[in-house]
Amino acid sequence: MKPLPPASLLAAFGLVLGIVALAGFVDAYAYGHFQGLFVSFMSGNTTSLGVAVAHGDHPKLRELLGVLGLFVGGVVLGALLGQRAGRGATPAILGAVAALLLLAHLRPALAVGALTLGMGVLNAAVHEVGGVKVSLTFVTGTLVRFGTGLAGLLSGQRTSWDWLWQATLWLGFLAGALAGGGVLVQRPAAALPAAAAGALALAVAARRVRGTQ
Repeated sequence: MKPLPPASLLAAFGLVLGIVALAGFVDAYAYGHFQGLFVSFMSGNTTSLGVAVAHGDHPKLRELLGVLGLFVGGVVLGALLGQRAGRGATPAILGAVAALLLLAHLRPALAVGALTLGMGVLNAAVHEVGGVKVSLTFVTGTLVRFGTGLAGLLSGQRTSWDWLWQATLWLGFLAGALAGGGVLVQRPAAALPAAAAGALALAVAARRVRGTQ
């Protein structure tokens, strides 16, 4: 594969940072609005599931099982949509995410399900940029790769600086979470429409960006 020019690679990284920030925004909104329930951080929900089982909290248990199932279903849906869309996979997936975010705003009773499904779908948007693996909602894995790269540098074994990109992804997710938490406090009714608009803007941008897969 022919190496991408720096400008194209920078645009691809910028797109991924925007997607990661969107995931952080939505997850922070859901965590605050639904009292500690995550819609993209399934590690946290799995821990909560174990606590619910131990405490015999059956309503919480059912809720968490539903969220975990919807997230996996969203990943499957996103992967199938990406396969069908071919080269236009990323814009199509982001468009579907925007529709689910808007549904969550218009139908509050469906919000948890729509947001969780949307974050599952989002994971299929991008897997790699310029040969560097990326995680859109799996922040723990991002930090692990950063730590592994840092260990390689300290031990004199690391020759590539790709691991620094992982720290940038983490910062992008954090920035999105800060924005989501802030909007939830200041203008909660605008949070999901803003997220949907952001997803649509990213979908439009993705049509012009090369270097992601």
